[in-house]
Amino acid sequence: MKDNRIMETHEVAFPFVRDKYDGPFDGEFAADVDTWRPGTRCESDEYDEEWQADAMGKMVLHVVGRFKPGKYPERTFYLRSFVDPAGRTFGKDNLRVIASAAFKRMLKGYRHEFTLPEPEIA
Repeated sequence: MKDNRIMETHEVAFPFVRDKYDGPFDGEFAADVDTWRPGTRCESDEYDEEWQADAMGKMVLHVVGRFKPGKYPERTFYLRSFVDPAGRTFGKDNLRVIASAAFKRMLKGYRHEFTLPEPEIA
């Protein structure tokens, strides 16, 4: 049988937003701790909606292998983690599977349009 294990690592730029964490933290209760959450948030008014991010971080994809089951499309097995704008790495060690064509689209970056705040010039 062919060995389908591949160990590739891809880093993709990914938007993050500021969020508040309210709950158990390191065994003690912590209230309103600032944290980073992957993704964007919707800012809308009466006529328009705009998706915004506060900063850019990374999504890290570790390819474990690829497999083509008979007549079905090729699948990519991978692990995903995130690196927030502060440099903290987090994510679950769940093995994920997706069609290889969809995985290639994921490597292009965040799939929706969004805006970032203007950088402050000191």
